[in-house]
Amino acid sequence: MGTFAVTGSASGMGNAVVQRLREQGHRVIGIDVRAADVVADLSTPAGRRGAGADVLAACGGRLDGAVLAAGLGPTPGAERAITEVNYFGVVELLQAWRLALAATDRAKVVVFASNSTTTVPAVPGRAIRALLAGDADKALRTYRMFGRYGPPVAYAASKIAVCRW
Repeated sequence: MGTFAVTGSASGMGNAVVQRLREQGHRVIGIDVRAADVVADLSTPAGRRGAGADVLAACGGRLDGAVLAAGLGPTPGAERAITEVNYFGVVELLQAWRLALAATDRAKVVVFASNSTTTVPAVPGRAIRALLAGDADKALRTYRMFGRYGPPVAYAASKIAVCRW
């Protein structure tokens, strides 16, 4: 059996993944803002760095897989947190765990995206390109142009960017 890291492990789809993996006999290192093996706030750079390091310490430098299920929906006023968790929470953790995933023969990675990548109209390419370039502030400036529709645009842009990454 293998060792898997799962973000968003305390609730929703992440928790369902944890239960399934454990039922199959795998060891799971859950990451969430509460009630997890690794408690971390993925909406902050320090939280992501800490989560990356804590998982590496817990797995001894070998991960058989990762499921990145943590995510925030289009909540008003949460554009920065949406961007940080949904995009940078995926990219930075996978970069941190890259060598641990490569240390096993057949590591598997699953990243949860959204049908918003195909259903939200007029998601600005500028925001997606900004995320892919690592520029959260530029993406946030783009979302603001959409006023009250900024949160859904932030959500869709973050999910599209993670799909393209």
